[in-house]
Amino acid sequence: MILVTGGTGFVGSHLIKRLASKRIQTRCLARKTSDIEKLKERGIEVAYGDVLDKESLKKAVEDVETVIHLVGIIVEKKGATFEIIHIQGTKNLVEVSKAAGVQRFIYISALGTRENARSRYHKTKWEAERAVINSRMEYVIFRPSIMIGEGGEFITMLSKIVHWAPIIPIIDGESKVQPIYVENTVDCIIKSLTDLKTTNRIFEIAGPDKITYKELFLTLMDVLNVDNPTFQIPITFMWPAARILEGIMEKPPITTQQLTMLQEDNICDISEMQEVFNLKLMPFKEALKKFLPPKGGENHE
Repeated sequence: MILVTGGTGFVGSHLIKRLASKRIQTRCLARKTSDIEKLKERGIEVAYGDVLDKESLKKAVEDVETVIHLVGIIVEKKGATFEIIHIQGTKNLVEVSKAAGVQRFIYISALGTRENARSRYHKTKWEAERAVINSRMEYVIFRPSIMIGEGGEFITMLSKIVHWAPIIPIIDGESKVQPIYVENTVDCIIKSLTDLKTTNRIFEIAGPDKITYKELFLTLMDVLNVDNPTFQIPITFMWPAARILEGIMEKPPITTQQLTMLQEDNICDISEMQEVFNLKLMPFKEALKKFLPPKGGENHE
């Protein structure tokens, strides 16, 4: 039995679909407010609970051999800070998993995670990784770059801007990202369930294209068939707006933590990933075409 946390989220929905297609016995931790219709349709067992509720976790990990922990946040809100969700939530799950005899723990972290990271997002992911590693369970940790695919908030938000802005704002800067198609991330997770070469290792995973945010926007505009004029915004001009939006919106379109992360590259050497997983990586533009319809048109597929 496999337990998936975050199974109703972006990555989780793609992973659950793949697990179901392979007829792998799977249980999903879900809140009572979550939409579980697709889980039921695919024959996925549901355990109601929360990573902050240890008692619910104890029931969720019963008879489980492998845990795949996907729960994470990119925008904080009251009662759900990076420290609470990434660190405390992961420590809770690790503790009950170890006590229940779980053999393997797979954790989805983030590219850029390190002890002395500039952002609290990456610092808390680092602390969560330490909890997993120090548990003495078998572990596999993935650090993906920005993930793209159907249901992903990042491209969805940018697509709305591209579709509706008469003049499209583009963040000015030289920092690069290396987007990975979510199905390629799922490929890695599925293989790590049984491949002993992945045991007790951390993998930085990303797609084949290293691009600036300007290149990302221009490619997105091309795929969406939008040719509106653009203007570049120096990132320093965005800080005051981000602080104001954080104070008045529950889910602001940009946060100061995100701006901190935008100021550094989010790229990696994928040779180790390819040596182990040997993926047919989806280029950024081709991945966009998989799930984004052009303006006024239908999906490319």
